[in-house]
Amino acid sequence: MKNITSKAIWSGAIAGSLLFITLFGAVLAAEEKPAFLSGKVRDLSGQSVSLDKKLESARTEFQKSGGGKIYFAAYEFLSRHKIRRGNSYGAGEGYVVSPKESKIKIEEKGRGWNQVGTETDTKDASSPAALLILYDASKNGEILDVAILDNDQTYDFAEAAVFWLGRADNTESVSFLERSFDAAKGASSLQKNVIFAVGCHQDPRAYAFLKKIAIGSDDNKIRESAIFWLGNYGDAKSLADLKDIFAKEKSDSVKKQIVFALQLSRQKEAVEELIRIARQDASLDVRKQAVFWLGQKASAESIKALKDIVGEPDEDTKLKDQAVFAISQLPKDKSVPMLIDIAKSNKTASIRKNAIFWLGQSGDPAALKFFEEILLKK
Repeated sequence: MKNITSKAIWSGAIAGSLLFITLFGAVLAAEEKPAFLSGKVRDLSGQSVSLDKKLESARTEFQKSGGGKIYFAAYEFLSRHKIRRGNSYGAGEGYVVSPKESKIKIEEKGRGWNQVGTETDTKDASSPAALLILYDASKNGEILDVAILDNDQTYDFAEAAVFWLGRADNTESVSFLERSFDAAKGASSLQKNVIFAVGCHQDPRAYAFLKKIAIGSDDNKIRESAIFWLGNYGDAKSLADLKDIFAKEKSDSVKKQIVFALQLSRQKEAVEELIRIARQDASLDVRKQAVFWLGQKASAESIKALKDIVGEPDEDTKLKDQAVFAISQLPKDKSVPMLIDIAKSNKTASIRKNAIFWLGQSGDPAALKFFEEILLKK
């Protein structure tokens, strides 16, 4: 019988330990996942292949697992904005993600379910974000919903399968979303979420896609969604495109959405366009919308325009009423003197009455003094 020395035993133990460490390391590597995702997460980010191939790998892996009908895939991209979800930014316990009725539902721990997107806010500054995709494996990988995740929050998927694909090239990501939009024809909720996701991408193709949908979709509600995200750019290019779309538009609802998008612009010319619409558009409803947002702008040019509209003898009374309301929403140091002047001197009784009403709502000392003068007939 061959003797086994202590040296041989020690060498064997070291070799066995190294083998165990190697195997354990391989297991850890296979289960590695980003810190902001927890639950049943499988990491596929190490594959040096295209985004489409990673998505296909996720589908194949899920089918092999026999895991059921629904699964998620997620990847990181560079967002135009810092994504912030909810009102407890940086404070929280995180979120629970679940598919409910073929939608992505995100629950802030301790609160109720919310449909994705309802609590999403954005901050200026590009930053990594994540796209989350809900798939139906029983329908050959049909996309049911998409959502944007904030990488500074933690998302727990509990028992739902989620495949992490790592960082995706933005152009690849936009291309994938474009195809997803086309495949989702008739599913307006999904298409709107895709539009939002595209609008978050820092890529020239993202803007081109939004413009194409804003001009060419057959569904006005889908167009309105794209128009909003065009306005979100707030630059000279988007302003010029919005003006061009408005000039050719026939639908009042779409025109009102363009007005809303215009007021998002940081350009001085946006106020000029709102003034032009308020004074000249053929639709009274569209003009009233422009008047409202002029009041929210509260610039010197917009305040003058509101004053001119109220004082115009031949202007529509309903538009004047909207202008009086817009004036009432200005800071009190601007609104109260203007409302007092309207209440004293406007030639239309109903407009004077409207100005008096909003003065009464202000609670301002100057307004109270004005009422004393009326009551005491000073």
